[in-house]
Amino acid sequence: MSGFRPREVLLCVAALSAVGGVFAARADVNAAARAWLELPVPGLVRIADKSQANSRGYVWSATRIESGIRLRGSVPSDEDRRTVLGMVKAHFPNLEVEDRLKVTKGAPPRDQWLGAVSFGLKQLSHLKRGSARLLNVALRVDGEAHTPADYAEVKKALAGPLPTGLSVSKGSIKPPFVDPFIFVADLGANALSLSGSVPSEDARKELRELSRQLFRRPGFDDRLEIASGAPKDWDEAVIAALRALSQLDSGKVALSGLAVTIQGVAPDKGTAVAISYQLRRDLPELFSTSESISWKEAAASRYIAAHVLPRIKEITGTVGRRGDTLPDLLPPLDSE
Repeated sequence: MSGFRPREVLLCVAALSAVGGVFAARADVNAAARAWLELPVPGLVRIADKSQANSRGYVWSATRIESGIRLRGSVPSDEDRRTVLGMVKAHFPNLEVEDRLKVTKGAPPRDQWLGAVSFGLKQLSHLKRGSARLLNVALRVDGEAHTPADYAEVKKALAGPLPTGLSVSKGSIKPPFVDPFIFVADLGANALSLSGSVPSEDARKELRELSRQLFRRPGFDDRLEIASGAPKDWDEAVIAALRALSQLDSGKVALSGLAVTIQGVAPDKGTAVAISYQLRRDLPELFSTSESISWKEAAASRYIAAHVLPRIKEITGTVGRRGDTLPDLLPPLDSE
């Protein structure tokens, strides 16, 4: 028969208390984690309905993939579902619609909510792929634009003015990918024209400022569009190309992917040779270049050979016959 051992009992009680403390601590940690995850979103309107769906806000989303549109989240009523599906068909007539919307109470005011949905679908129609998501009447749009024009349209629309009551959360709109990535600068007698693609609005502003510094022309035409797909060191290549173009009296420089071409008329032969050398030296390593640069003396010689000498031969062939007079020569070169 075993005797009473109080020490062993006390050890068992201590062990059980320690185990219970561990589980209690874990429960406290889990509760804290849940509370952190369920912190109210700033500006979120709490709904009286205590259901899990509504305690975190009224959520709706439309996601565009290659073959169709996926609808998820809540809709106030079956009538509103039909209205939303009509909007989707109007914006995406050729895409399949996967509708998993659920009728849920607690929506924002109906007209306000439908206006937010309509605005979100319109922005989504400019995207090749992406999503428009609503939390109550706060909209977030993410994705890649179809074209540079679509990219500009979405950025402008999201900057406002917005439908009544709608706010915009920060999303990520990417410009379209273009290949090859083309940039063209055309220098005329009175104007400089830029066209093609540029990787960002900041890069566009920098090129405009550089162009004003390099080119003293009364006219400036900026037709650049934002796109992605620029090769590595593109900005350095464009700067080198514009510096070369600025030394010509007239001409054009073009970048297509990693290939750079420049053509035009230089003030003299020395300048023409220097432009070719400097452009090859300043371009990043991966870029290649081809030049077709003439100069004024050479241009004048070709003009004389093509137009003046034939007239001189014609004149000398007719002068000397009785009654003949000297015909008028072509106007001097400087008069053209």
